[in-house]
Amino acid sequence: MSLRGLHVERQLPWQRPVVTAVQRMLKDTPMGAAFFNNVATPRTVKTILCQAYCNDAAVTDELVDCILKPGLQPGAVQVFLDFISYSAGPLPERLLAGVPEGIPVSILWGADDPWEDIKEGRRLFAHHPCVTEFVELPGVGHCPQDEAPEKVNPLIERFVLKSRQRKAAGSSSSSVEQSDIAQQQQPQEQQQHGHAVVSVGTSAAE
Repeated sequence: MSLRGLHVERQLPWQRPVVTAVQRMLKDTPMGAAFFNNVATPRTVKTILCQAYCNDAAVTDELVDCILKPGLQPGAVQVFLDFISYSAGPLPERLLAGVPEGIPVSILWGADDPWEDIKEGRRLFAHHPCVTEFVELPGVGHCPQDEAPEKVNPLIERFVLKSRQRKAAGSSSSSVEQSDIAQQQQPQEQQQHGHAVVSVGTSAAE
């Protein structure tokens, strides 16, 4: 189950008191620490990752160690309990709605993500004006950037390049328009001042 499904705005009315009671029990009683100690083991972490990843071969001992090691540091228990007990904050769709005009967003989604359904993701996010592409990654699970970097990295590079080219083209068009306006104003200025005024439009792409 996705933790996003526990957000207060997505909980059904009957779910809210139940979720709140469980979260308080874990955070305010010794049961929370006991739960964390059961989760923070190499075997459990690997089992969870194998659920999230479509390709089990990507779940290496090195990956398990990288994820588990921070959880063994002092204070990690409280951080974990605070994390699973928080059900507020802005939802992704609200953040996308607030993206300023002209800033493109690319969404890459593992088609076989067991926790975040891709159909629901497309319904919630793909229609926002800022989202210029919603890319499905077949055979990829919940962590595309780690499970399939050979697919994700080229897509990110392509998106960044296209965004730069689009921005440069927009800047160039703006410069040309400003230059045309300045040229149209030259005859009037010549008549008023009796001398020529030279206006140079510089393209931002140069």
